[in-house]
Amino acid sequence: MYPNQEVREIVEVAVAGVRETLEGDLYGIYLRGSLVLGDFNPETSDVDLLIVVGRDLGAADFERLDTMHHRIQRLPNRYANEVELAYVPLADINGFRPGKRYISLERGEGLRWKVLRHNWAVEFWGVREHGVALFGPEPRRFIEPIPLEHVVEAIRLELSAWQEWADSPEDPGWHATRGTLRFAVETMCRVLYSLDRNELCSKPVAVAWALRQLEQPWKALVQESQGWGSQPSEPGTAGRTQVFIRWVVHRARGLEGSDERPPKGP
Repeated sequence: MYPNQEVREIVEVAVAGVRETLEGDLYGIYLRGSLVLGDFNPETSDVDLLIVVGRDLGAADFERLDTMHHRIQRLPNRYANEVELAYVPLADINGFRPGKRYISLERGEGLRWKVLRHNWAVEFWGVREHGVALFGPEPRRFIEPIPLEHVVEAIRLELSAWQEWADSPEDPGWHATRGTLRFAVETMCRVLYSLDRNELCSKPVAVAWALRQLEQPWKALVQESQGWGSQPSEPGTAGRTQVFIRWVVHRARGLEGSDERPPKGP
């Protein structure tokens, strides 16, 4: 489950910090994402957690959690700023509706209130089916079955956010590392796989499928992205990734029966 000792240590520190800070308001802590799906990349992946709480959290809770997370982020561990998580009340998980703000943490950032979008239906499905309980009951004991068609529809709805990002070249994310762009390319491969086959898979499976199914120039872009890591992003690389995202959005609309023409490749 843990690819190296540093990942294990940062998870254990985070679990201890959350338990100490929330005490009786804590319901469970769950490992999710690439660490449990088998596609964790030590160079580019983050550490994903779901924190389930017994009530809606407020400003005082935020201040205490913020202090704790700042302390963790200062640790001499390469993953100290690579943790992503959200604090979600138990009552909001089943029948999840996007649009509510929750205390959240994203890699390289401080704690903040964030609106959870459609993709969190996918995250809750992943926790139920593959998540690991680090504290609290097993996920299947409290997360009701989520129909796969609901998960696939959430993936489709989330594409609007990706389209918005692709159309915002000034966003700092485009000027980060190539690893960020690799994440985007691999996520688009998973989107195409899910919409085409009506099922979910890990990123490596989706990339292998895309390399068999996609035509040029997308096949070459996916292949090239597998070598992207911590190098600085370049305008040309970001631009090709933006066009790929737009093409996937148009492709998704095509799968819905749209006759809208896709943008040209790079």
